[in-house]
Amino acid sequence: MLVSAALTLTACQPGETDDTGAGGSRVGGSSSSPSASASPNPNPSPSASASAVADPGSCPTLAEGHKVIWVKNVEGAMNNVIAKDAKRYCDPKSDAGASYQPVGDLKTYSIASGDTKVTVISKKEGKQKALTAQGGGIAHVKTCADPNGTSYDGGQASADTSDCWGMNFYDVAVGADNKITEMTELYSS
Repeated sequence: MLVSAALTLTACQPGETDDTGAGGSRVGGSSSSPSASASPNPNPSPSASASAVADPGSCPTLAEGHKVIWVKNVEGAMNNVIAKDAKRYCDPKSDAGASYQPVGDLKTYSIASGDTKVTVISKKEGKQKALTAQGGGIAHVKTCADPNGTSYDGGQASADTSDCWGMNFYDVAVGADNKITEMTELYSS
């Protein structure tokens, strides 16, 4: 299974689940909560080649200081990400790899700077693209998380989501004061 370059791979113990969020409890299969599982990139490219490929039954782990979030929307002049922590579920006996579900309350994260690295998945190009927050990264996150413009500062016309990949799960590094210092969109289905 193809997962983000920020993830390294290790094997889980049988039946193990791993909470990548902050203190969430296991969430049942609620149809109202998005969930995602790692899936292969349909069009591998040189920029995606740095991504790790897991063997069936492998469970990805995050780099130290990283966590996975589910983005609900972006607001406040494109500098606040409204998101929930995401809990990872992994069964090493399954070929499905890891899956994620949002847990807990919504939190507000700010972007550390306009130069913050934001790696998104371009569905049109079939590969990951390294951008900056100010150079289109956060605009992509906002469009894909809230395509109908219904968020706090919404009211925009519906957005073109043809370049959006998945379920809005991101591997993030969060620094002081809940500032996102790095953000990578995860392949999901």
